[in-house]
Amino acid sequence: MSQQDPFSSPDWQALARESKLARQLLGNGATALGTANYADKKGDYYVAFFGLSIGIERLAKLILVADYAIESGGKVPEQKIVSKFGHRLEELLDAVETIEKKYTLALEFPRPVDDIAQSIVSCLDSFADARRGRYANFDTLGDPNLKTEFEPIQKWWSEVAEAILARHFYGTKAEKGVRARAQLFEAVMGPISMIRHTAEDGTPLTDIETASYRTGATAYVQKYGRYYALVIVRWLSDVFQVLTNYGCYTKDLDVLFGHYEHFQTYRVENEFLKTRKRWPL
Repeated sequence: MSQQDPFSSPDWQALARESKLARQLLGNGATALGTANYADKKGDYYVAFFGLSIGIERLAKLILVADYAIESGGKVPEQKIVSKFGHRLEELLDAVETIEKKYTLALEFPRPVDDIAQSIVSCLDSFADARRGRYANFDTLGDPNLKTEFEPIQKWWSEVAEAILARHFYGTKAEKGVRARAQLFEAVMGPISMIRHTAEDGTPLTDIETASYRTGATAYVQKYGRYYALVIVRWLSDVFQVLTNYGCYTKDLDVLFGHYEHFQTYRVENEFLKTRKRWPL
């Protein structure tokens, strides 16, 4: 870093604002993902998808901007250049990985490549595409026969939630406990209760046992869905920190000074990602 004051630079201020925006979007998305359910919190799925898809896109673009600044001796790209980076999350994350390898960054947290992480990116990528995700509900109006393969919540449940349940819930002692409680609730409350809900995959929930079982399963989807999404965010945060520190302290680029601090608290160990419910810190 040089002896100049970066805080007075319009470019530095713009990157600081963008970093704060991305940080909050990611946190809001992760928090909502941990509360979304089929009953009174179905809207939280959409809050999560908006926050995470936009937040991941913007953090990835901050990394691309940092790379551009390093390559150009501190000059940041114009808006038209940033626009060329595109909006496809899968392509943006691949571009970030290319940057990581180009500088041989010594990361503490590598890119997650397991099937659940890949499914999360795929779902968020579809949601970010207005033709497939964000406007899926409006697209079905007036056309009940329209395919719902890109309906965001249904896609999330079939591709992400079921994979989470297969890894962490099905066949476990916890599942047996959830099923036993659901059967008990049905025996006690079933004769005097009426249930009318729709599960994330579109299945009608019309009895207490089925609804109670889905509630118990959803608790695992909430916890691990948030966790696996945050693992992706953690990798991006790690890349951004190491890259901007290199640009600032090795290449003396004031414009990159300190922005990583907004994402520092996403760079924590797995157990904290699993148990912390409200983000950002």
